Amino acid sequence: MRAESLEFFKNLITAPGPSGFEELPRKVWREYVGQYADAMVTDANGSEIATLKGHEGAPSILLMGHIDQIGLIVRYVDEHGYLHFSPIGGVDPDTAISQVVRVLGPRGEIPGVVGKLAIHLQDKDDREKKVKLDDLWVDIGATSKAEAELYAPVGTPMVIGGGVVELLNGRIAARMDNRFGAYVIAEVMRQLVELGDLIPTVHAAATVQEESSRWFAGAAAVAWRLEPTAAIAVDVTHAIDIPGANKKKHGEVAMGNGAVLSVGVSSNNRLVNEISQCCASAGLRIQLNHETGYHGTDADAMGWSRNGVPTVSLGVPMRYMHNTVEMADLADIDSVVEALVAYISRVQTSASYLP
Repeated sequence: MRAESLEFFKNLITAPGPSGFEELPRKVWREYVGQYADAMVTDANGSEIATLKGHEGAPSILLMGHIDQIGLIVRYVDEHGYLHFSPIGGVDPDTAISQVVRVLGPRGEIPGVVGKLAIHLQDKDDREKKVKLDDLWVDIGATSKAEAELYAPVGTPMVIGGGVVELLNGRIAARMDNRFGAYVIAEVMRQLVELGDLIPTVHAAATVQEESSRWFAGAAAVAWRLEPTAAIAVDVTHAIDIPGANKKKHGEVAMGNGAVLSVGVSSNNRLVNEISQCCASAGLRIQLNHETGYHGTDADAMGWSRNGVPTVSLGVPMRYMHNTVEMADLADIDSVVEALVAYISRVQTSASYLP
């Protein structure tokens, strides 16, 4: 990964933006990809859409990477100034314990910590119970309800963690789901501009509300607006190369083995084959991951849009998903960019993905 791209990726990862509050990461993404787009649009939901215009009458390819992240939202401030919260998206209570949070309140960002009754103060039976989010709170150091509400009134969003840890062998740990996908589609746009003479029109959409909306509201609106010939959702997938993971149940996807392509009931077979063949021709490794009726990503919304859009998911193996230390290999991330560039650069005017 080139130095400028890595800096962009880190800036994107560390910009706090849970579902419904994506302004900061959207700004980072828009400023970067705007250098390479022929047109930029922000839709009513807040999704950012960048377009590279291809040949007249050629197919259009939509790339999506949702830019929101899981988080917390203040639901009640008690008389002592403690913030009680609800989850935004799928927050595992075990991953929230003892974490530092970034409170995105009306007076700007301030830190807080997730509090929990110390084990010494718990009854024996309580020590053996699984922790629930209702057992936790955020402490910003306030001494009263009135003071706390100046910085974090009801409805204030918060995110857990936020730093980037660089590990051995080009691997990093951070909250990356799914800033990874938003990064990839921006990099694809940059590389396609450098290649020049693009046949298809390409739309890159940094979508909102994937983590919190049952029907992937951000992606649904973008797909309806653009009505593309084909669509690819770029998102993370579970790396199964960790202790305790059952390959017989979840399949065999490993970090360091390249991009992961979804195959199965909801994936368009012609699009799967085309991407696979383009990667093979370019000498790129690709892993296959099964799905049995839905992707669980923005791909689902695109597949349902209007008369249906031929769709697949393409992702990166990630360990410890929905945690503050999600881990990925930078080489795998580059491989997803390379796979998409290899495919899009070979799309011809006659391309069709109908059965």
